[in-house]
Amino acid sequence: MSRHVHAPPAQAHPLHGQLHEAGPSDAAAALRARGVRLTAPRRAVLSALAGRADYLTAEEVAALVDDDDVHRATVYRTLELFAETGVVAHRQAPGSAARYHLVSTGAREHLHGHCRGCGAVVVLHPDALDAVAVAAERDTGFVLDVARSSLVGLCAACAAASDAMAVQERDESTVRR
Repeated sequence: MSRHVHAPPAQAHPLHGQLHEAGPSDAAAALRARGVRLTAPRRAVLSALAGRADYLTAEEVAALVDDDDVHRATVYRTLELFAETGVVAHRQAPGSAARYHLVSTGAREHLHGHCRGCGAVVVLHPDALDAVAVAAERDTGFVLDVARSSLVGLCAACAAASDAMAVQERDESTVRR
C-alpha cells in the first residue's frame, strides 16, 4: 500500500507552496491559453487536483469527482489531456499506479523520490539531478528529462529501519560465531 508524505494543501511541502497558492485559476488560464475548453467535467477534475497537495491516482480523482457525475473514462482522458498540456505532472513509480498533481505555474517542477520500502512519495529539490544531467549529456549525448524523472530508494524512516536491521543481523551473526 502506498503512503504519501504530503500534508493537506495548507501544510504542503514548500516546493508545493506556489502550486496551491495559485489554485485552479492559474491552471485553467494555462489550459485556455493552449486552446483547451474547460467543460464541467474538466473543471471538476481540476478542482479535485487543486484541493489536494498529495499525488492522486486516476481512481482517487474519479472518487473525488463522483458526486459531480463525471464518468471514470472522462477522468482518465482529462488527466491525459492535462498532462499533455503540461498543467498536470504525471509520475509512475515502478510497480504502482500513475499519480498526478498540478504543476506550479512559473516555478521549476520538483522531483519525486519513491520509497521502495513503504511506497512513500518524497519531494526532492529540482536541482538534485542537475549535475547528473550535465554529466550524462556531456559523456553520452543523452539529454535527461529531469522533470519527468522519478528516483527510487528508501525514505528516511525505511533507511533507518534498514540500517537498524543490518546492525542487528551483524550482531546476531557475531554472537553465533
